[in-house]
Parts: sequence; structure tokens; C-alpha cells
Amino acid sequence: MPVVLASRACVATLLLLSVFEARAAADCTVSAVGVNFGVYEPFIATPDDSVGQITVICTHVSGPATEVRYTLTLSTGGSGSYAPRRLRAGSGLLRYNLWSDPALSSIWGNGSSGTVIISGLLKVGPGVGNEIRSAVHPIYGRIPALQDAAEGDYLDSIVATLTY
Repeated sequence: MPVVLASRACVATLLLLSVFEARAAADCTVSAVGVNFGVYEPFIATPDDSVGQITVICTHVSGPATEVRYTLTLSTGGSGSYAPRRLRAGSGLLRYNLWSDPALSSIWGNGSSGTVIISGLLKVGPGVGNEIRSAVHPIYGRIPALQDAAEGDYLDSIVATLTY
């Protein structure tokens, strides 16, 4: 558990949970490393940025080599909205969001409200050189600067859904 050193600092962590929908010929799973913003200092004039990641792993099950086309979506979290998402500590809130790109131009969501869905393709099986393939997708997070926030451990839970 991080230690809060400043009198008005807060610790912000985003937890990522995952679900997936399965198909035959290949089994795919998803694992996530949450976005950990560390200690947020409300009086600093620069935003707090951090990066997490989602890894898609597909394993060949049977038959010839196959191409696995997949999509990854992220939920709104506890705020129920993509604009913005919110970290919560008791009654305290911190606005933040998650993007699919380092320029922070595409909010990662489910395709609604102007958000984007991430898609990919993995080839698995005999003849493609590997029975297991993986792809890593970074998640870029930002808490805007100068938000008045009480001390506390700010959390949100985002569900990552893999469909293939």
C-alpha cells in the first residue's frame, strides 16, 4: 500500500477486470495490468499520467492454423460515463480517462459516445510458427491537474471485454 506523504495528496489506482467470449479452433484469454497513477498532488499544475496494459493471448486448440480476429472494449467504470470517468475515495472524486494512444486523442471505450474499440489479429497453429500468440495493448491514463481532492485511496474498476 503506497504511503501518502503530502497533507493533501491522494493515491489513485485503476483496477482492470476482464471477461471474454470464446470460439473454437483457438482459445484466447486476456490479462491486465492496471493503470496506477501513484500519488496525485492537487496543487501541481501538470496532469498525472500513467500507463497500464492489456495482453491478449491466443492458443491453438485443434485443426489447421487459424486467424483470430478480436476486439477489446473497456467499460465506463463506476462513473457510468466515458466523459469523464471518475476515481472514487468515499465521497471524494477525481476525474480521469483512458486512451488507446499516447497522444491521448482516442478515448478507449465500447464504440459509443465517440469512444474507440481496439481490434487485432493473431495467427495461431501449425505452419505459422507458434501454437501460442500474444499481443500487448497499452492503456494510457491521465488525471487532469489542479483537482481539489481530499486524502484517500482513489479507485475505479474497469471491465475489459475480449470478443473473438
